[in-house]
Amino acid sequence: MSTVKLFSLTALFTLCTHTLANGIPVVVSPGINVSSEPNVTAHIPSCTNLTNNAPSPYCYTKLQETAFLTNWNLTSPELCAPTELWSTCFLRSAYGKPGPNCTTLTNDTKTCEQYNCTSLSLSTALCPEPTASNSTNDTTADTAEKWYAAWNAYALQHHISAWSAALSANTSTKAILAAVNPRTPNTATSLLTTLIPKYGLNTSTDADAALVKLLKVPTVTPEPAYGNVRVRGESSTLTGVQWQLALEMRMRQVLDLAMGRFDEFLGAVKGGAYSARGLASVANLTTSLMDD
Repeated sequence: MSTVKLFSLTALFTLCTHTLANGIPVVVSPGINVSSEPNVTAHIPSCTNLTNNAPSPYCYTKLQETAFLTNWNLTSPELCAPTELWSTCFLRSAYGKPGPNCTTLTNDTKTCEQYNCTSLSLSTALCPEPTASNSTNDTTADTAEKWYAAWNAYALQHHISAWSAALSANTSTKAILAAVNPRTPNTATSLLTTLIPKYGLNTSTDADAALVKLLKVPTVTPEPAYGNVRVRGESSTLTGVQWQLALEMRMRQVLDLAMGRFDEFLGAVKGGAYSARGLASVANLTTSLMDD
């Protein structure tokens, strides 16, 4: 998997640094509150240590990541080309790449490479996993905020791609067809919002819920609906393979939505649903779909 060091170059934008608050009660495990149990403070991750503890859903809140992203979206439009995806613009800025026209003295193709997290791929260099350099074990809050924003773009793209790949496996058709409601018309969205909660893993409960929320955002045009009714004398049902193609297309649409519309992206990552590692692997999801 391709990785990119996030802090090797100076970011192209300057934002206010949020001071990390002290003494705010936070629940680190069920029934344990830091304010009343001082001995458990060692279990709280250091949100400016990007080498060992990151990412952490706790740090998404502690770093006020929603405020950081919102502020960036409101104050940095001049950095983006008119047709540039907001996620591409942010990653390019955070990684210190040239402007949207990518004009350099040497016209180095690698330097001018733009970021794009809309591909349903688990190994795309255009949507890299952000890595922390050895010097970021105690970085600034501003640097940590940029790192978390880049991580959330990567994790969201990776999570949707993992689900798409698992649903495309030959062994997943049985579970897909079992989710088809025989009494009412079905859409790709209705199947996905049934399959994801049912076959999702315990490690990605919050991320799966955020993905289902994204899927429920109304589409520009009505989705095709299929069921066990007869239309002009012909069955309107789909085969397992046909459903797989429809589900893949819908996943591609929702990925485009999240990476192209800031409000939808923020709605998905808000609260730290994607501020974690190991959300769900293709292999584990495929096994879950197969074990029904």
